[in-house]
Amino acid sequence: MTQSAASKLCSLSDLAARVPDGASLGLGGVFLHRGPFALVRELVRLQRRGLEIIKPSPGYDVDLLCRAKAVRKVRAGIVAMEGNFGLAPWYRRAIERKEAALEEHA
Repeated sequence: MTQSAASKLCSLSDLAARVPDGASLGLGGVFLHRGPFALVRELVRLQRRGLEIIKPSPGYDVDLLCRAKAVRKVRAGIVAMEGNFGLAPWYRRAIERKEAALEEHA
């Protein structure tokens, strides 16, 4: 590994600490698969607020952030917990109560 490659590495807690309140985050993964769930949990632990989440098909990650009241806006298509589990309940509540805005990209 070269010196420049090593300098790009950081711990999960350091990465989450670099995300300020009000940041816009593009998250990877689809529904319950391959999402950055450890990072999401760390953002919740750090009590981040006012986040804008951009993701084609979020699920557990956005639901958890909505439950923690960390989200101000979601730019997404469907937000669900896969076919067997239905819509993400905390996300749905946040949108219905206007605690978070939705820009739908279906």
